[in-house]
Amino acid sequence: MSETFQEYSARLLALSAGQDSRAVLAGTPARIGALVAGLRLEDLTWTTVPSRWSIAQIVAHLADAELVGNYRFRMILAAPGTPLQAFDQDDWAREMSYATRDAGASLALFTALRASLLALISGLDDEKLDRFGVHAERGHESVRYLIGLYAGHDLNHLAQIERLIAERGAFSPAPVKPEIESGTLEAIDVRAGTIRAAAPVPGADRLALLTVHFGDRTRSIVAGIRTERPSLEALIGTQALFVVNLPQKRIRGQLSEGMLFDVGFADGLRPAFARPEWPVPDGVRAG
Repeated sequence: MSETFQEYSARLLALSAGQDSRAVLAGTPARIGALVAGLRLEDLTWTTVPSRWSIAQIVAHLADAELVGNYRFRMILAAPGTPLQAFDQDDWAREMSYATRDAGASLALFTALRASLLALISGLDDEKLDRFGVHAERGHESVRYLIGLYAGHDLNHLAQIERLIAERGAFSPAPVKPEIESGTLEAIDVRAGTIRAAAPVPGADRLALLTVHFGDRTRSIVAGIRTERPSLEALIGTQALFVVNLPQKRIRGQLSEGMLFDVGFADGLRPAFARPEWPVPDGVRAG
């Protein structure tokens, strides 16, 4: 039997009861990031039955729920007593194609929206915390109440992600390779470069031709990145690390003058760019 609205709200509030709700809200993006860091694409999309959301679907839902939440909080603060429209999460999951949404993109959106929400509710006085809206199904909901409800919502879905990972199995690091001489590492020239253009390589499902700026020169680099990235255009302007002192070679007829230095591929994970923590000059060396 499905929950009533009252039972649903009571369950979520029970999860956050006795905890610092704002601390829960602040910590959720990093907790999700840590949980999904070692997962392959097939792990993120795995589930047991169609009615049970995968991890990718859960993270997509969290991002959309955060979008709605940001709007609700703002409406309540700006116009106390405002109506709060309900939404059916299953309708959203179906119509927004959660099953095919990229978990990394969903997490990035959720993280940005959560930072915005935390900035909004930081330092609110009691009068503002007690301002309320009228939910179409659940009735009066104050800012204070919603903070606890959203914290419980986080904890509920974090537990779902943890259960899916436990059932599927977690990442285990590979053994460390044999020691090498430090000079071997010094011989590898790894540099930061900015992707100026990205296009699919004809006749190759995985390959993309990247045009990368390295400060004093521009190079073409072929990389197998298309499977895990739905939009090559989204990569333009991205700074990443590249190995630039490998012999030139032609791959599917395209000249490749280096190699994208990413992480995860060797362990069967979704490859992620190795990126500078903050912007650095193109052409700067790693190490």
